Amino acid sequence: MPEHALEPIFHPRAIALVGVSSSENTGTGSGGSGGFLGSLLEQGFQEKGGLYPVNPKMSEVRGLRCYPTLLDTPDPVDHVISLIPARAVPALVDQAIQKKVRSIHFYTAGFSETGDPEMARMESEVIGKLKAAGIRAVGPNCMGLYVPAERIAFMNGFPKEPGNVMMISQSGANAGDVVHGLGRRGVRFSKVVSFGNGIDIRAHDLFDYAAADPQTEVITAYIEGVQDGRKMFEAVKAAARVKPVILLKGGLTSAGARAAHSHTGSLAGSIDIFEALCRQTGAMRAETMDDLHDLVVAVTTSVKRVRGRGVALVVGGGGFAVLSSDAIATAGLEVPPTPDETKRLLHEFIPVAGTSVNNPIDTNMGTPEIAMKTLRIVSEAPTNDVIIATPSLGQRGAPGDTAPADDDRDARVREQITAAVETYARTQDETGTPIVALLRDRTVTPELSDVFQQEAYRAGIATYPTVARAARAISLVLRWRERRQGLPAVF
Repeated sequence: MPEHALEPIFHPRAIALVGVSSSENTGTGSGGSGGFLGSLLEQGFQEKGGLYPVNPKMSEVRGLRCYPTLLDTPDPVDHVISLIPARAVPALVDQAIQKKVRSIHFYTAGFSETGDPEMARMESEVIGKLKAAGIRAVGPNCMGLYVPAERIAFMNGFPKEPGNVMMISQSGANAGDVVHGLGRRGVRFSKVVSFGNGIDIRAHDLFDYAAADPQTEVITAYIEGVQDGRKMFEAVKAAARVKPVILLKGGLTSAGARAAHSHTGSLAGSIDIFEALCRQTGAMRAETMDDLHDLVVAVTTSVKRVRGRGVALVVGGGGFAVLSSDAIATAGLEVPPTPDETKRLLHEFIPVAGTSVNNPIDTNMGTPEIAMKTLRIVSEAPTNDVIIATPSLGQRGAPGDTAPADDDRDARVREQITAAVETYARTQDETGTPIVALLRDRTVTPELSDVFQQEAYRAGIATYPTVARAARAISLVLRWRERRQGLPAVF
């Protein structure tokens, strides 16, 4: 197949950062935490390609030679990150044309989004020159590219491992939050593009690319305004026929629309129009950022295999189980009574006193053996389409044991994490019933909670912070599948 027109921008041989600040030496440069140069160094881009800071006032930054102008950098330079003020951009564009670069990312803001006619005119002239020279532009007013396979990132702390999710975002901050938040839950990305004002590369171009990209299996997007309605509709429709597409639209209220216009100059559309776009194209609509996170986890784990609305809860605490049942019912799912045969099998090793085997199931799954037996029996009940279970993490030793030291406690929790993930994965694989893990243990540190989420994700197990969010994600996937009837299956 012919190479997609956008493919070269994701594979630069060398990157020049024009206008890099002296503050980069302290790790507080422009862009995300630590700055663009710091993020590229953290990913190790300099180990595979040229990395050229440009600032006439410095000779060195972060151990790299600093060049007076773009024209002074070695050849070739494929990608330029513009960190200079807007009024200096036309001169940079002339240098980029002379340098024969492939693409420019304008972190630079202050163009049409300001409402200033002069800056809007400058923006139009700049893009006209770039298009005539065959140079693609990302932005302006955006964070640009995250391509882990190429060691490119725009914020510190992004995972270095590539994955299968592509994020398309007008907002750099939202894109960064998605990468950090979903990264902690185990998700990894093929590409992330923050495209801002979209004077050249627009949302529909990126959907078109994502649909064809063999590294991308799931597409998600945060959009504020649609610049080319028909092209956007057709691009989302084509992408949603072959891959799960999850869309979050900002600016659907009057307050949000005003914020979107001042943010990226976007004119927001109505809720009804956006809902119609999702319904007619086969895309999923995320109503909130939590929805976007939770749906990405759902469609990249076993939740995507859930076929019915019967939920078995395997959690401790009567009051918690009551509220959890309410949350599941509110999401449009069911908590069916445990069948008599299932109860009989559970009572063979679960005592009657202090427990309950009638869904929600309230019992102690403190050992892997008991957890395995419980989950297997519940998974095989004909009423249950999915199980939401709480792993036993952070438990103490036998009664009377002295409290272990912190290192010993962490080691014990890590063992429990491995045992819980193995139990869930094996049960799920052998019975075919998807299992969702609920993160509820308040004795586990955030770091170890992240370890559990990432190990679980690698085993195909979704994790959620609350029953309500797990139930909503399951319900949205079921509703989306119903609306896709007549379209090709995407998993």
